[in-house]
Amino acid sequence: MNTPPPLEERVEALLRTASGGASELHAALGELYDRYRTQARLLERITRISDLFQRAERDRGQSYAEKLERKVRQIEKIVRISDRYQLMLHDLNERLTKISTHDELTGLPNRRFMQEKLQYEIARTERQGSRFSIALADIDHFKRINDSAGHACGDAVLQQLAECLRSNLREYDSCARWGGEEFLLLFHDCNQEQAAKLAERMRLAVGQLESSQIPGSLRPTISLGVTEYSPSKGLDQALCEADLALYRAKAEGRNRVVVHCAEQLPDAQAGNTLP
Repeated sequence: MNTPPPLEERVEALLRTASGGASELHAALGELYDRYRTQARLLERITRISDLFQRAERDRGQSYAEKLERKVRQIEKIVRISDRYQLMLHDLNERLTKISTHDELTGLPNRRFMQEKLQYEIARTERQGSRFSIALADIDHFKRINDSAGHACGDAVLQQLAECLRSNLREYDSCARWGGEEFLLLFHDCNQEQAAKLAERMRLAVGQLESSQIPGSLRPTISLGVTEYSPSKGLDQALCEADLALYRAKAEGRNRVVVHCAEQLPDAQAGNTLP
């Protein structure tokens, strides 16, 4: 069976042949038109499918973008919450550190903090061959203040006296609430004579304190006992010497500075501090 020539060739041949029958040309053109319409429908379908596919991809892309944007917003929210949480933890840690190392009433370093400070100072002394001195300060007749004016007044005295001591320290010296109405002062790079002069400055500053919360008759004074640390005697002995010097200051009439010397009261009397 012979295969007819392609339609395009038939149409071209009929168009070149002047004698070609109109009916044959019409049939060929009709068949060509049918094929054109079929192809056009197929192209339209393909175009529609392509448009739907592109729209679907665009919608999918928008969906991905929206999901990504939502994720980014969620992450930003988590980061903000984390930042606030970290800040809260930092503040809480600072408060806990301050509570554990500082006296709540006076705001001064507490005994624990000062003990660590003293150990650091001892290590520095042994490493560098430097020196330091300490002074124990005690408020004179503090029980009388509490009994006469009440504990609120006693607290006010402690707070104002602590601030007075702190503000009169050199920037590299330290002061801590050692216990009750007693304070420990650490004088960096000082022998006991130099420390005694600094302690006297503290005593004079306290004597000038004025406050509406403290009656004039109860204006506080302090007694101080001073000694110099040396590696040969150690920290416990230095603290004992400062306590002995403080006892002597109380015994001699209070409101004074006494420097430890070898002929002071024996260690056994250190616990007999006068009120």
